[in-house]
Amino acid sequence: MSKTRRFWTYALGTLALLALLLQLTGYGYLWRALRHTYLSGYKTAHIDDARNFDQVAIEGPAQPEPWPRAQRQATVSDDTQAYLQQYRSAAFLVAHRGELIHEQYFAPYQAQSRTNIFSMAKTLTTLLVGAAVADGIVPDFDAPIGLQEWTQDARGRGATWAQFAAMTSGHDWEENYYKPWNPTTELYFGRDAADTVLRQGFERMPGEAFEYSSASTQVLGVALTRALQARDPQQTLARYLSERLWKPLGMSAGASWSLDRPRGQGGLELAYCCVHTTARDMARVGQFLLQKGQWQGQAVLPAAFVERITAPGPRVSYYGHGLWMDPDYSSPFYYLQGHLGQYVIVVPKHQLVIVRLGRDRSQARSRHPKVNDEVYRFVDEGLRMAGAR
Repeated sequence: MSKTRRFWTYALGTLALLALLLQLTGYGYLWRALRHTYLSGYKTAHIDDARNFDQVAIEGPAQPEPWPRAQRQATVSDDTQAYLQQYRSAAFLVAHRGELIHEQYFAPYQAQSRTNIFSMAKTLTTLLVGAAVADGIVPDFDAPIGLQEWTQDARGRGATWAQFAAMTSGHDWEENYYKPWNPTTELYFGRDAADTVLRQGFERMPGEAFEYSSASTQVLGVALTRALQARDPQQTLARYLSERLWKPLGMSAGASWSLDRPRGQGGLELAYCCVHTTARDMARVGQFLLQKGQWQGQAVLPAAFVERITAPGPRVSYYGHGLWMDPDYSSPFYYLQGHLGQYVIVVPKHQLVIVRLGRDRSQARSRHPKVNDEVYRFVDEGLRMAGAR
């Protein structure tokens, strides 16, 4: 046997043994993480990873509504253009007063490209909870979430839907996107999202403090799925998202949602992340929020609910319920945010919606301890393009 052949035989055997050991020790998710991320040349999850997960369709409308385009199209400044290219952007869209004034894609991405929006899905899940309250499926946003796994835990019994959405539930979690030996990595690559978050207890009383946590939104997903299926055993988060938002808002296309395992094996949507959709349709989500839950003259969601989640939460000024924000900026804004710089930014005062999707982002934070500097860059650029600055 040649040296090269012996090397590859040894290497493959070692990898197979490693995969077996990880599986036997309960860390099988690490092999999946290695295979789909680290051994594929990435340091973390990436926007084109839909093929690495089981997917379920989010059906779009039979007749999509095209985005109105403004007669005057605006151009991006040279400085922002260079920045968008430096951080490997996929799309940059700006809508002003309900019309697109700028739409740009960066190769290999185009208008039809569906990419992972990561934690921007937290906002979608929060909106679905609001829909379920309006539909009488969930008794009240401020009602206890009532999961049977926590009936013996006083803190777990008292934590509400709103507290999980506001990241103030007190649920014990360590949020880290880069450490392999971490519950967030297990949640992303594991095969039982419900078990991963429900086996965690509570580290403080609900409502005491803010702590950003993907697990909190996944708990919402578990509880909402159970509430939906108590009424209709065939209902799912993806189907409910289609019925309550994708179709009423006339989205340009269907989308997909990653599952922790195949649906036939009890697969559950990764509610805190992993909706794969287009930039145009995420801009429509921003426009929907700007219009306070109204669409084409219809109240798709109660305006009071949208006003509540887009306002600062009970503990911090920079987060509401599933949304980040800076209410103290010269032009106050709120925004959806996802890993690697996925943003939908809404500036209500100027009727502005800005979308940026991409493969990387700057981590600089000098203006605000919790808001990346590039968010302000995109806000200011959008204001300039709209003639508001």
